[in-house]
Amino acid sequence: MAAGVFKKLGKKYKKFKKRKDFHLQPINNYLHDKAFKRTIMYTNYLKKLNVNENIIFYESFHGKSMVDSPYAIFKKLIDDPQYKDFIHVWALNDLKGNQYVKFYEKRKNVIFVEVNSDGYLKYLAIAKFLINNTTFPPYFQKKQDQIYVNTWHGTPLKTLGKDMKGPYGQHKNIQRNFLHSDFILNPNKFTAEKIVDSHDLKGFFEGYIVEEGYPRIDLTINAKKSDQHLKRLLNIGDKKTILYAPTWRGEVNKVNNIKDEIFELVNALYSKIPDDYDLLLKVHTLTYKFIKDDKRLEKICVPDWVDTNELLGLVDILITDYSSIFFDFLVTKKPILFLVYDRQIYEDERGLYLNLEDMPGPLCYNVDDVIENIKDIEKVKDQFSGKYSAALDKYSLYDDGNATERIIDIVFNGKKGERVYQIKDNHKQNILMYCGGFLNNGITTSVINLLNSIDYTKYNVGIIDKGKFDEVSSLNFSKVNENVKRFYRVGSLNVTLRESYAHNYIIKNGLKSEKSKSMVPKQLYQREMSRLMGNSKIDIVIDFSGYVPFWSLLFAFGNFKKKNIYQHNDMFAEYNKKIDGKLKHRDKLNVVFPLYKYFDKVVAVAEYTRDLNLENLREFTDPKQAVYVHNCIDYRKIFQQVKEGSTFTYNEKELLLIEEKNSYGVTKVRGLTLPKMNSINFVNMGRLSPEKDQNKLIKAFAKVSEKYDNVKLYIIGDGVLGKKLKRLVRSLNMEDKIYFTGQMSNPFYLINKCDCFVLSSNHEGQPMVLLEALTLGKPIISTDIAGSRSVLKGGYGHLVENTEEGLVTGLHEFIVNKFNLKEFDYEQYNKEALKMFYMEVCSVN
Repeated sequence: MAAGVFKKLGKKYKKFKKRKDFHLQPINNYLHDKAFKRTIMYTNYLKKLNVNENIIFYESFHGKSMVDSPYAIFKKLIDDPQYKDFIHVWALNDLKGNQYVKFYEKRKNVIFVEVNSDGYLKYLAIAKFLINNTTFPPYFQKKQDQIYVNTWHGTPLKTLGKDMKGPYGQHKNIQRNFLHSDFILNPNKFTAEKIVDSHDLKGFFEGYIVEEGYPRIDLTINAKKSDQHLKRLLNIGDKKTILYAPTWRGEVNKVNNIKDEIFELVNALYSKIPDDYDLLLKVHTLTYKFIKDDKRLEKICVPDWVDTNELLGLVDILITDYSSIFFDFLVTKKPILFLVYDRQIYEDERGLYLNLEDMPGPLCYNVDDVIENIKDIEKVKDQFSGKYSAALDKYSLYDDGNATERIIDIVFNGKKGERVYQIKDNHKQNILMYCGGFLNNGITTSVINLLNSIDYTKYNVGIIDKGKFDEVSSLNFSKVNENVKRFYRVGSLNVTLRESYAHNYIIKNGLKSEKSKSMVPKQLYQREMSRLMGNSKIDIVIDFSGYVPFWSLLFAFGNFKKKNIYQHNDMFAEYNKKIDGKLKHRDKLNVVFPLYKYFDKVVAVAEYTRDLNLENLREFTDPKQAVYVHNCIDYRKIFQQVKEGSTFTYNEKELLLIEEKNSYGVTKVRGLTLPKMNSINFVNMGRLSPEKDQNKLIKAFAKVSEKYDNVKLYIIGDGVLGKKLKRLVRSLNMEDKIYFTGQMSNPFYLINKCDCFVLSSNHEGQPMVLLEALTLGKPIISTDIAGSRSVLKGGYGHLVENTEEGLVTGLHEFIVNKFNLKEFDYEQYNKEALKMFYMEVCSVN
């Protein structure tokens, strides 16, 4: 008796503690998590403080220095009487070691704040003008009344944005900052085109592209050789000055430490340069952290706080590699040498926009090459005068020393000439889609097919997804049509404490209760959409997944002309689906289902699926919302893959190559026994998960194989039930008749070699595999479920009872009768599917 009481009390205590911990979690995070506290503070400033019309906020290279075009604009404004009422706020990481800070810190109208400090957050939220040459942090979002000028920082020789080699999305915060910008400055047409294209801005970016030259180049043009102050700070004597300025190596968020490499090169240069020269080293700001404390380089290393463009005015010869610094140096008309000792590696790993053979200076592959050219520098100038002039004409056309003045007129006085323009596609509708994370599933196949079919002369399509991709999702993501703009989530929600609690409560408890409905922080989701997409013009949103609460919430409460959410399955069956005893989707769908009412269209992928979902989810969906739109087929890809299958011979057997890995000269391959002509070969494709029910198929096939010895079954795919299904096959002694292929990059070669496709699913929306099998002209046996019925009605396939015995009957009938099916017109089907998509999803009333 007492034990039972204590047990009940223990359960009550655990429940109470769990509830208490949940309620206290936002406060605990605020007290102990610096990043979360910073987000809360910044959000409160965004919500509560008004924009101050007289504050200008500057940042360069993430606060590492007071340099570049923001510095040039600041220098022009600070002493101009016309702008005397402005307060200038500079964001820096180090306020003590910066000589420029010492020069300006006594000015009453200049304020310095540390990056991420309380002052930084406050001024970032209230300054009328925001001027940055790279990016503000992921939590930054521009208020409607603010004006953001992104000056950028160079003409690109090396690739930018999506053109960079390496992981997808490494440029995500740069792209996000561009979308928030009102003005993006460019020194020339070439740079403007590369920034726009490499960051997928066309059509979505609402600001202005400005081609008026870089303010920072004015600092070089107007610098005086006799600038004794800077020469004294850098210990520059009366000798001529050589500057070695290498760029950084690695990825945007993973910079390589190359200080030893730099030291070896500098040491060799220092020991061999002619006596009438001094050598200085200026590394990229991303590399500076690795070498700033290196005693071996301190004598010649230029501090990060020194403005590069002011420095270039004192330089006689520039040595660089793939850095855009050489574009800035062109205006000096002094010689440039390119030390490209790792050219092949750099081109392979990063990529270049320009051919190095066209550079306005000699390519040097080692230090000795550099020294020889320095000794014969007058000959070098003559030899490369033509290329130098061509580079000046193309990249420095507007570098006349007055770019800063023109930029100030544009930003502060509203003067916009012909070189200030927008890149809108006003005649196109802008569509933004969330596609489900690009996992290996039917949703991914469906969206890739759709994106390969859309008419891009009428629609400007963007997809938004996570910021990091694993190997599987990266491969699927790479298949997205090249016309599609790609955007990424970076950072986290900007929330207040109240909003944090409300959001967590909704995710945990769903939106069915009245309490949950009353707590919905709509402003939070609208704010997050703005944080991610800036000022982007978005007409139509499509939650193509329909399973992920975060994106459903953002789209449901966003201000768009039209909002759509997809149903790819029997959603009530998905709600009740269990894997390893756990309800896989219930928590998520408890949030998603009640959100249906906020969407204009709830789009099922088949007629019977729509009807089934309407019946089962009638409390969440108005019949007027419920429509169906068939999935598209990429029949060209199917037929191409049928031609591309590779085979090889091993132990006198012809095998299908399904995987090949090369490592250190060793090639490992996986091969699959090919279907034989004298066998009857069945094939199934899908995730190895409960709703696909290959368990039922294996048992049915085992019964059929007892009567017919010449039958085989191929199961294509992978999933959570893989091990369990293989154990089942072993227990039935069917290893020589049932083959598991795993995930295949090209399944259609194998399917085409088989005789009949079998679908054993318990529920589907509109099975893509059936459409693909029909395209290949394969006979089909399928369980009689809503999704399959929509595809196969009218004689396109053989529907059987959704039981083990039903499948036994279907397999037996095919073996005996080889039933004929109605021919499938895949081209006409696709035209109708697209017509449905345009009418139901894209039409805006």
